[in-house]
Amino acid sequence: MPGRFSRQIKFLTSLSIGKGALRLPNNVEKMTLTFKKLNSYGHMGARKFWRLYLPKIQFHNPNLPISVIRTEATTEAEHKAAPSTLTISFKDRTPVVLNVKNKHSDSILRDFVSATRAATVKDTTPPLGKPDMRIKLNP
Repeated sequence: MPGRFSRQIKFLTSLSIGKGALRLPNNVEKMTLTFKKLNSYGHMGARKFWRLYLPKIQFHNPNLPISVIRTEATTEAEHKAAPSTLTISFKDRTPVVLNVKNKHSDSILRDFVSATRAATVKDTTPPLGKPDMRIKLNP
């Protein structure tokens, strides 16, 4: 069973590299993700984007305000009409609103990258492993 330190290293490594590790340009001011608490009627992709990719985006862009709005619906009509959007605000132009309803999380990430012109972060982490503990003796 892995120890707590090993799990923390694995978690931090997963945040720092991989799909979704993006550096956003300076003109991105903030972003807002809106989706339902329940996954029905096309909100699963937005939820997976929130769980898989937003922590990585926040990790590499710590000064970027990211807000997530999870709405609730009570009737069938409200469930069907609930919005699922990703709004990206820029300093020098109008906000971009991406409709993410009925989209897969990978497709949402591709649309996000094309809208913001984000750059992927290179993997610069050293391989983590146990150091060589053998003592070398002079013959």
